[in-house]
Amino acid sequence: MKTQITNESGEITVVVPIAALDKVASEIKALLERAEDDGIDDNVTYSAEEVIGPTTPGRLLRGLRYREDLTQAEFARKLGVKQHHVSEMERDIRPISKAMAHKIDETFGISYKVFL
Repeated sequence: MKTQITNESGEITVVVPIAALDKVASEIKALLERAEDDGIDDNVTYSAEEVIGPTTPGRLLRGLRYREDLTQAEFARKLGVKQHHVSEMERDIRPISKAMAHKIDETFGISYKVFL
């Protein structure tokens, strides 16, 4: 994320997956509307969690898959699991086990600890 600040306003550039674009845009719009309703306080800041929601192991896994530009099926093949397991892990329905976290680490070079 890049941030540019002038005397009276700031510009933020955020790159998000196309699938999340509408949701992120609507959340930003809602935050701006709330700020307007509150009289726009220059000292108000919003965390990433307030804008895009909580960081979960599944969201981190999805972010990794997007970064690698892989479909769920391709990602699953690399990990040696079924596609629906990847889908369930990304939606935080199926927990990412310690063994799976290690497999992700070995396959993609991402510390297993972020998924636990």
